[in-house]
Amino acid sequence: MRTTALLPSRLRRALAGAAALVILGVAAPVGVATAAPTDTPATLVASIESDPSPTVRAGESMTSIATVHNEDSVPLDDARVEMRVTNAPLGDLGALDAFLAGSRPRMTTVGAANVGISLTLPPAAGTPVAPEDGEVEPETVHRLAPGGSATVSVTAAAADLPFAPDTWAVHGVEVVLVTDQETRVLLSGAVTWIDASMPRLELATLATATGISARVRAITAASDIPGVTLAIDTTALSDLGKSSLDMADRDVMAIPAGDPDLVSLAHAGEETLLDFALSRVRGGSSPLTDLPWIAHVAHADTPTAELAAAKGASALVVTGSEGDDAAVRTVQTVAVGDGILSVLTPDEVLSDSISGIGSTRPGGVGAAVATGALTAAESDGPVLAWTGADWAPTGPESAIALSALMTAEFVDPISVAELAEGAGPRTVLPTVVDEDGDLDAATITGLARRLARLGDLSLTAQDPSAILNPGGRTLLSPLATSLRDQPQIRGLRVTQSTAAVDQTLGALTVAAGSDVNFIADSGSVPVTVRNDLDVDATVTVDMTSFAPNLQVRDAPTVTIPAGSSMAVPVEVEAVSSANVNATIVLRNPDGTAIGAPVSMSVRVRADWGTAMTAFFTAGLVLLLVMGVVRTIRRGRKETRTGPRPDPLEATGGEALP
Repeated sequence: MRTTALLPSRLRRALAGAAALVILGVAAPVGVATAAPTDTPATLVASIESDPSPTVRAGESMTSIATVHNEDSVPLDDARVEMRVTNAPLGDLGALDAFLAGSRPRMTTVGAANVGISLTLPPAAGTPVAPEDGEVEPETVHRLAPGGSATVSVTAAAADLPFAPDTWAVHGVEVVLVTDQETRVLLSGAVTWIDASMPRLELATLATATGISARVRAITAASDIPGVTLAIDTTALSDLGKSSLDMADRDVMAIPAGDPDLVSLAHAGEETLLDFALSRVRGGSSPLTDLPWIAHVAHADTPTAELAAAKGASALVVTGSEGDDAAVRTVQTVAVGDGILSVLTPDEVLSDSISGIGSTRPGGVGAAVATGALTAAESDGPVLAWTGADWAPTGPESAIALSALMTAEFVDPISVAELAEGAGPRTVLPTVVDEDGDLDAATITGLARRLARLGDLSLTAQDPSAILNPGGRTLLSPLATSLRDQPQIRGLRVTQSTAAVDQTLGALTVAAGSDVNFIADSGSVPVTVRNDLDVDATVTVDMTSFAPNLQVRDAPTVTIPAGSSMAVPVEVEAVSSANVNATIVLRNPDGTAIGAPVSMSVRVRADWGTAMTAFFTAGLVLLLVMGVVRTIRRGRKETRTGPRPDPLEATGGEALP
């Protein structure tokens, strides 16, 4: 664990010359270490490498390791790291909180370590000498060279700890860096002294994994601690897969997809969106799809409890203002219909100790264990700790406090399911709570209608989930419970999600209608269908004529490739000439319309086709008759005139003059 503390005296300078490195007493170069000291305070960066043990028994010592880095260009003399503990125990959670907030009761220094290397400096020139001494004694200092670092270990021996024997208690502990100019606290925490039997803490711990896939995976990995129940939105893992997550031996519960705000849904009387969210985490062959589900709600009231119970929730976890009331018990039950539903309230102080900002700071581990010990002394039943909606672990260090508490010797872990099944006092919930934080009913109704239309549209695809799942997930986005106290962000989500889904709903279209001339007794009218979806879509082109002059004989079903258009012929028959209005609508395989009807006008001219056919037929017959007559006349002329005589025979073989 590395947390940096700055000791500012002036602006940092660039490191000058060869930096001296001092690690656990390794000497820096003499030429640097023996530079003349100065009264100008140095700029230091200090960090805690390891905390003291969170618990101590008789005969055990306490050790902390710190690193100090001198970023100035002048040496630092006689700095030291000290460990201090409170003389008297911190008797309750209030006293512990005050200590962690900066209140300092009487404390004892139980360990110290000098920073830097030990140097013996010759006396400065002109130093006066006492007559009886005859010479000036050399000065011994511990010096941290400019640009140098020192890692020191400070230990409190068991004999130096002011803890009463044959008792258990919580004491405040701090590690400080002391210089001539100031004292800076590097670590503020607590240590639990155990030299007697302690009260037991029956503890259920819930880690909630919702949000983007990376966050869900991080929480899932960090909370893989015996005794911790994981409540997970499994649909958030779809982008990254589940193959590397082993949950075989863990207590796991489901959260509806997107963690929708049950309070808003219950107040709006809308169940469709919750049904969809639950369907996303149920069914299938994976063990993660057959989990009991738990509802996180900001406030518990009668409509919310009834909705959760009707949909099979195992319990309500109340994460809002009810948790601020210390009188509220961890487990309560409410009557819903013919059964009861458990209402669970996390302990706010204990929950913050394992996942709040302070849990990752130096001393956070000891503070979490001490909070658990004092909670055990003050509670008379099981306790629920919750990692919260904002916990975003970035690595193993983020869960050290949680792990230390769950493995503390006075803790008896139980699952959240066991906690929910336990007996709790019966309570009566208010009729309605905090409607001001709700997403308004009209918006919820609009989201539900779009979801229904997405369901109809999805049936046109070979795999309906390719359309329904991403679109439904988008519609659930504004309903996230975490946005209940962020109305501006939620409003923006509503605008973005509805625009995105409306674009999908309008992806299958019929080309705008226009006037069409139909001049035959029967034939087809071409209809252009456009598919802007990412998948092929199978639709039925349904044309309706509003006049008996034109009869529609067919409703063709075609598959339109993704991102393309197709001209679909619709068979019709003309009864008589007229101008006919018609509409065309696309339908899914169930026969449900998936878009608004498109109007078109058809000029039906059935007699024109007959007349033109007769005209062309008559013309062809006339041309045929004329050809026959001409042929006959030409043949009769040749028969009537006969062959002509040879001119030479008529003149006796002589040519005429």
